[in-house]
Amino acid sequence: MIENLTDYNFVQPWNPDDENDLFKMESWKKHFNQYWKRGGIYSDNKMKLYSLIWGQSTKAAQSKLETHQEYQQCKNDYDSLKLIKIIWEFIFKSDDRQYRYKAEDQAKRAYYNLRQTPEMSCQEYFEQVRNIVDVIKSLGGTLCDDMHLKEELPDRDHPRNGWTEQQKKDARARKENRTIAYGILVRADCNRYGKLIEEVENDFPPKLQQMPITY
Repeated sequence: MIENLTDYNFVQPWNPDDENDLFKMESWKKHFNQYWKRGGIYSDNKMKLYSLIWGQSTKAAQSKLETHQEYQQCKNDYDSLKLIKIIWEFIFKSDDRQYRYKAEDQAKRAYYNLRQTPEMSCQEYFEQVRNIVDVIKSLGGTLCDDMHLKEELPDRDHPRNGWTEQQKKDARARKENRTIAYGILVRADCNRYGKLIEEVENDFPPKLQQMPITY
């Protein structure tokens, strides 16, 4: 839940196709009871997490969070997921007290200065990259401009008046994925992956445009 900022989706057991089959019915009842029990435990833990997060917050932080328009509903529901999202918003979104372009510049510098250290696992490295990218996006920024965008657009059958906005949007998304994937590769730990980086760059010369395209 916390990692993806989304509620866990418990899958409800399918109703048995033959209600006269005692084995299938008993099996379904058992799985259905587990389904409800797990959902109840999950809800209880979310409420406990809310109390824990709120109790660990400073008075100043609590006062700030209470100004959010969705806080009261969050409080009424003891919704820890919503509380985390509100905290995330206050931490990473620029407000009236912070110069917007300063916040964006700091986030982009953090992205370009990030390197995988020798003690950092690939998962930790990936998560740090993803978190910084999310911060940049939350500020309304992007790591890409329209340089070389045409290379991501279709070569044939585009409208006489140019490409559609959807085609441009899709092209920018592909370009951003390529940019971030390449950044992850070249800023990986050279002691562990230097040879791999060199091999990949040699195998995919710039003209082929076949460097990693996703992250």
